Amino acid sequence: MGAKIIKPSQREFFVEHSLNYDTSSNGGFSFHCDAHGHVDLSSFSDAAKHNYQQCLDGMVGAIRPPYVQEREFSRLTPAIAECECGKRFEMDIDGEGLCYCYCGKCYNAAGQSIRPRSEWEERYEDDY
Repeated sequence: MGAKIIKPSQREFFVEHSLNYDTSSNGGFSFHCDAHGHVDLSSFSDAAKHNYQQCLDGMVGAIRPPYVQEREFSRLTPAIAECECGKRFEMDIDGEGLCYCYCGKCYNAAGQSIRPRSEWEERYEDDY
């Protein structure tokens, strides 16, 4: 038996923008902004606000004019499954391809029921 997949995993796509002030060829300041370079300071810490003001005042020694950079990325949302116990859980797969229901039942990425890791035979390390 196994877990019933209620909602398959999905890839979500995002676009972020940052306003950048380069102070060297490999560094500088970067502030989250909209596509037009408008920065919303409401979520900034006091230190970030101070740094942003220093950039606006030309106090950071930028090597080129500020520019907006766009970054696209995606994230895979975990599948939602129903365990044999009846509870629903996110199939948040760990580094060994396993996920667990709240009841402790163990599943692989395909939703097949397997024995928990604690019941596996010991692994043997190579002598190098």
